Amino acid sequence: MAAALDGRDAVARRTLARFCAVLGSVAGDCALLHGARTVIIAGGIVPRFIPFLRASAFRERFLAKGRFAALLEGVAVQVVTHPMPGLLGAAVALHREEPA
Repeated sequence: MAAALDGRDAVARRTLARFCAVLGSVAGDCALLHGARTVIIAGGIVPRFIPFLRASAFRERFLAKGRFAALLEGVAVQVVTHPMPGLLGAAVALHREEPA
């Protein structure tokens, strides 16, 4: 991934750009399907290239939904950057008191 991010490998860079565009399209579809007000991207590799994602076609493709684009303009997109979000969620759930 480093070669894609620093421009040493043009094919890897184009591949990462395509990934971001496809992710934007799918995220926009899911947001419309579920009526989301926020889309949260968690886990995997995305936290490693947030600046690249911001500069990519992600947002353009996220909004490219024809007459529904206006609905998506107010949808926030966030990336979880915590290294172990699953364990963090489990710890929060463990400490939450459940009603008897």
